[in-house]
Formats: sequence, C-alpha cells, structure tokens
Amino acid sequence: MGRRLKPPLPLKEVLHKALDQLDLAVTFRRHEAADRWPEIVGEKIASKSRPKIFQGDVLVVEVDHPAWVTELNLLKPQILKKMRLNHPRSGIRNLRFVLK
Repeated sequence: MGRRLKPPLPLKEVLHKALDQLDLAVTFRRHEAADRWPEIVGEKIASKSRPKIFQGDVLVVEVDHPAWVTELNLLKPQILKKMRLNHPRSGIRNLRFVLK
C-alpha cells in the first residue's frame, strides 16, 4: 500500500513561513497594519491623514493640515495603543506626523 500524502497547507500558512524565512515577516506585518489605518483611527482622521513610509519602527503619516499634525500628536498614545492591540506583531513603536 502507498504512503498517504499530507493535505496541502493553506496558502496563508505557506506565505507566512516563506516571509519568516526571508526575514520579511515584520515588513509585511507593518504594511498590513498601515493598510488598516482607517480601522485604527476612524474614517474622519483617515480622511485627513495617510501612512506614507516606514523609518525603522516608526510609521510616518502624512497629514493634510498643520492643525491635524497637532491633533494627531495629542492622540498618538491612543493610536499607538490601538495599533498594538490590533496589530501586536507589526513592530511599529512610534508615529511621526508630517505635513503633506
């Protein structure tokens, strides 16, 4: 009698293993968290801001108006807390808000 083949792994699991082996997992998780910016900050803030680039473990967020830079700096602790809660493995440790 022949050997039984294992069922194929789900694509998600294969991708995560490949990303880990290529040391790209953290980068992927950071971008995944950035893609969920509207869910993290809400639609109102998301309409005035957007993730722009990563600088190490800092997510740089582009903002439409100087008043929003100030507002988001005041909200930074709450945003980071929610980001860590929803995306604990993203490795994002800080946010920097810059004017568009």
